[in-house]
Amino acid sequence: MPYSHRLISTVCRAAFIVAALILASEGSPLTAQVSSSAEYHSMAGADAGPSASPGASALQGNRQRPVPGYGYPQRTPWMSHFAAEFGGGLTLPAQQDQHDLTYGYDVIAGAGYRFNQHFSLMGEYQFDGNKIPAKVLAQVGEPGGNVHIWSLTLDPVLSYRISGAVGGYITGGGGFYRKITSFTEPTLITSYYCDYFNCYPYDYTGNVVVSRFSSNQGGMNIGGGLIFGNWSGGKFFTEARYNWIDTPGRATRIVPVTVGFRW
Repeated sequence: MPYSHRLISTVCRAAFIVAALILASEGSPLTAQVSSSAEYHSMAGADAGPSASPGASALQGNRQRPVPGYGYPQRTPWMSHFAAEFGGGLTLPAQQDQHDLTYGYDVIAGAGYRFNQHFSLMGEYQFDGNKIPAKVLAQVGEPGGNVHIWSLTLDPVLSYRISGAVGGYITGGGGFYRKITSFTEPTLITSYYCDYFNCYPYDYTGNVVVSRFSSNQGGMNIGGGLIFGNWSGGKFFTEARYNWIDTPGRATRIVPVTVGFRW
């Protein structure tokens, strides 16, 4: 028999032996019995009784042990697709708005649907508050002022693993934005303190809004962040997003940097 025929015959015999061993290991009565027992006790719960075999108990314990990784811990079925978040941080003006706004703060809260470990769709509310620089206030002749922006947006979130229990994500979306610009002046305000018997007036100096401008428009955001830790079924996150708001005259651009918690 030629050498090539002998080689082909030997390879075929080896493949046949390996396939037979795999089929025998997968279909052996012992394996099927242990698997069936583990599934029964998993459905019956922890009080399955003293008759449970050691092999079934070990398999059941392995199934209940959480799998390490960056993803969110396992939860009850009705909560497995629920996603929520809240956080706050610093708002930075971007590009030309660095001349019209100071550093401010932001607050974010959202809820949505988690399709799987890697993809979620979030509905988010965000509030950003910034002061108006003194040089801009001097141009309009007012001693004080601020800019408040709040938004309602729909934002998909794509998560990925970085290493160990640390993950990253990218997000972006758009929706409705409302920008309110207010100018204020210090004014002597009279108020009253009342007890059970009488009311007493007192004066204090506070900022009163003397003019206000508001606009409603669409906008977009894009950014990313890190998720890490594991507490009470959720993860901590830190992120930065670039927000572009189609305000009249000139678009407004801000970058909120947020730290928070996400389920």
